[in-house]
Amino acid sequence: MKNIMFDERTKRILCAVVESYIEKPEPVGSRYIMKKYGFDVCSATIRNIMSDLEDAGFLVQPHTSAGRVPTDRAYRFYVDYICQQALVINSLEIKKLIENLTKKLRKLRNNMNSLFLEATQSLSQATHYLGLAVLPATEKTALQRVDFIKFKDDLVIAVVVNDKGIVKNKIIKAYPEITQNELNSLADFVNRNYQGKTIDEIREDLLVRIKKEKIFWDKLITKILKMCQEALYFSMEDVYVSGLYHIMHLPDFSDIEKLREVAKTIQDKHLLLKLFENISEDDDIKVIIGEENPLEEFKNFSIIASPYKEKDKSLGVIALVGPKRMNYQRAIMLVNAFARVLTKTLSD
Repeated sequence: MKNIMFDERTKRILCAVVESYIEKPEPVGSRYIMKKYGFDVCSATIRNIMSDLEDAGFLVQPHTSAGRVPTDRAYRFYVDYICQQALVINSLEIKKLIENLTKKLRKLRNNMNSLFLEATQSLSQATHYLGLAVLPATEKTALQRVDFIKFKDDLVIAVVVNDKGIVKNKIIKAYPEITQNELNSLADFVNRNYQGKTIDEIREDLLVRIKKEKIFWDKLITKILKMCQEALYFSMEDVYVSGLYHIMHLPDFSDIEKLREVAKTIQDKHLLLKLFENISEDDDIKVIIGEENPLEEFKNFSIIASPYKEKDKSLGVIALVGPKRMNYQRAIMLVNAFARVLTKTLSD
């Protein structure tokens, strides 16, 4: 693979090939590029530059007589190139979409599940890719209220409501003799002492109390505190995924086996959370293309993700997952805009 000098003309030709292939998934020829983009050089010159780009690993030629298609390296160059430009939303259609989304999310502010479902569905509808949202991790949110309900024998249902309006139910082990009145007193204790504190802070404080009670108090109180701590432990966030229907109609997934693989992958919650765990709180937006994906299951996809926040605190991620042949300019603008709308909605 040889190096290539990227003068402005070479950059424009590479971007033209990428954009043409995004628009229509067919090998792109030099004559087509010359006519469509109005280059003031002959098609032979463009063909030579495309040949150099192929030697440098940016393009491949599926057949000797065919045009060329972009590689992951070409998509990466293209994304970096367009991100250097000012991506301004000047489309009336996108502006209207964002206005409508803002109004809808404001109305759903007290129902986080409906809010994120609306956000992912709208994002998918606008792009025809998969829209995803990772809800705020329970540990990062503050406790609004907890209730304990005796279920049967030694089992208790803990109902935890956080300050985002997200309700979590969990069955925990207690001891057979515990009564509903005792559970109500325990819930009152938690709500009185810990309302407004993050789940992490509460668990840490309970851990300190448990250690103290082991020394000074009896086993029953230690067991109650442990039960309380267990009720506030949730292993992972929730993930919303919308838009499998939309990607079914993309030529990139016309193969039924590919589509089946996509459906299987997006049903794996652990895998999706692992995919987004490296999105930094400092990243405004992150674009991961094909082979750049750390997980094998996503190497045929591109991912555009952005954290959304409450004031300056990162809460979760909103993202698009689609083919590498993605309309990056539109997708980046939309993910960025959706993240800003979510941030504003959660911060107001």
